Amino acid sequence: MRGRILTPLAALVFAFPPPTALMSQQPTRPAPINIPLARKAVVTIQALDASGQLMASGTGFFVTEGYVVTAAHVLEDAAGCRIEMSDGQQQRCAVAAADTVKDVAMLTVSGSPPSTLHWGSSESMKDGDEVTVISNPLGQLPGTVSRGIISASRVVRGTKLLQISAAISHGSSGAPVLNARGQVIGIVRSTIEAGQSLNFATATDAIRNLNNDQVAVADGQALLTPKNIVASAANSGGGARGSMGTPVSLPQISIGQTITGNLTGSDSLYPDTTYYKMYQFTTTPNQEITIDLSSSDFDPVLIVRGEGLAQSIVDDDGGPGCAARVSQAFLARGPYRILVNTTTSPHRQTGRFTLKISQGSQHVQGRSENDCSPAGAAASGVGGQTAVTTIRVGETINGSLTTSDSLYPDNSYFKFYQFTAPAGQPVTIDLASDDFDPVLIIRGSDLDNSIINDDGGPGCYARVSRTFPSTGPYRILVNTTNTPERQTGRFSLSITEGSKPVQEGSAATADCQTTSAASSSGGGAGGGSATHSITVGQTQQGSLTRNDVLLEHDTTYAQPWTIQGRAGQTITIDLESDAFDSYLFLRGPGIEGGRDFQDDDSGGNCHARLTATFPQNGEYEIVVNSAGEHYATGAFTLSVTSGSKPKSVAQCRRNHQ
Repeated sequence: MRGRILTPLAALVFAFPPPTALMSQQPTRPAPINIPLARKAVVTIQALDASGQLMASGTGFFVTEGYVVTAAHVLEDAAGCRIEMSDGQQQRCAVAAADTVKDVAMLTVSGSPPSTLHWGSSESMKDGDEVTVISNPLGQLPGTVSRGIISASRVVRGTKLLQISAAISHGSSGAPVLNARGQVIGIVRSTIEAGQSLNFATATDAIRNLNNDQVAVADGQALLTPKNIVASAANSGGGARGSMGTPVSLPQISIGQTITGNLTGSDSLYPDTTYYKMYQFTTTPNQEITIDLSSSDFDPVLIVRGEGLAQSIVDDDGGPGCAARVSQAFLARGPYRILVNTTTSPHRQTGRFTLKISQGSQHVQGRSENDCSPAGAAASGVGGQTAVTTIRVGETINGSLTTSDSLYPDNSYFKFYQFTAPAGQPVTIDLASDDFDPVLIIRGSDLDNSIINDDGGPGCYARVSRTFPSTGPYRILVNTTNTPERQTGRFSLSITEGSKPVQEGSAATADCQTTSAASSSGGGAGGGSATHSITVGQTQQGSLTRNDVLLEHDTTYAQPWTIQGRAGQTITIDLESDAFDSYLFLRGPGIEGGRDFQDDDSGGNCHARLTATFPQNGEYEIVVNSAGEHYATGAFTLSVTSGSKPKSVAQCRRNHQ
């Protein structure tokens, strides 16, 4: 099990600010950023030439053990990289994954980091919100802190950028942009020096799972190799930093041209251990073109990525027979990159291929009309679509991950399933296992990015709950965390109608424990897992303990209680405690945030009382919390009654305060 922090609850506390009238009665939320601790997570990135000499420097930051994030252009033209931590220690690094279109790279380093930063939601940030940047300007001033606001949010060539006013200097590329809770919502990318405070950062929501993107992993492998040298369009002398540059040494293919090539054992290896070759092309914007990849020696896979594409285009059998085909208009000129690749089975295929680009559009086969039947081809990886097990809404499948299953890029095992989503209706997908720590991955042609969830369900289980944009079909990957390595065992996969609460972000660890940890905690009210439940008309006794979820921003404990809600039903929740200043909030389907779904002292005598109306049918969570008292614990009474009750306007005065 990975080390985790509970943030779904923490994020909700921030999402539902207390009424203004109560602000003077409780500590300000959120707490200030712990700058000394955050500085320890920020490092200097040193780009090295082939002889190991320093070429350029930038900034990066630890997001978890073993991974450092920075801007991809920091390593342009580099043959190697090194990081220098805040205490002066240096370590060599390697590129784990990169997206040069979004200008972000994820590096791997050995050892335990002195500190880590946590991802925040860039989508929740608004123009005018305050931000903090910690960087190493000029490569000589580590730990420099600058503050500003989000001046605007912009989409440039398919990538969301945050325009920020915080001071940025050369050497700050790759630095973390932090929200008021100290979470990373942007990665410093560029500045326009002709103006004032015109600085830009890549929004993080689309890139936080970069190391789970197979194409990004392959792109990262090419970033520091002589096969893909990227020439910077800017230099340290000025101008707009962070330009994407132009790959100058990739083989070119033009529209109307056909190339015959050969995949061999000396070619680059993709993360799934298939071979690939890279080519590059440019096109007239909005002109329809068709790219065909065929081979009689292997089952081809065609991957296209580049400027203006929200995600890589991957096709296996869209052309005749087992040929791959992409046919569409590209919004920009490019350059775009083509990866000539193969399916994962048979293992490490090689042989002759033909790659062709022609003008105009041609039919691309869908799954239902697929006519590919290569000998020995298997439905794994990006490859063949046969033999994928279907799961229906309302169905539960019990299965087992074994050592004969496919390997993900991080060397964890996975199985594929396919489902059709109901039109316009929410569904909840749950993946549970007592043998391994489950990870749930959902893919679909109309999803901007893969949906990845680790601990969104009860305990350490994974959960995705949402309304899908179409009926699909969509693919489910039953996967595991990468620590411990190569986990196997039994699992249960189910899809049910309706929405259920999903723990998200750094809070996704809210109630995740290993089996041994759960047993040693003795269950009870303080277990922190979503096993507490209450119904309308019921009163329950409980206890907030140090085994519950710790909200790191204000060091209070939180305990979730589930309740079934009916659309339009009004209830009143009362939370009373003589041990701590009661605070509660409600979350679930249809609740987007706001002061209407949390309360501090409306029950009188420092007790909490919340009257709320359920927006939808579904499972909701009442979260028992304390009002800013550090590490407060103790007994409480929780009750839910039908209808509304009056609120107290008396100020909270506790004898022990």
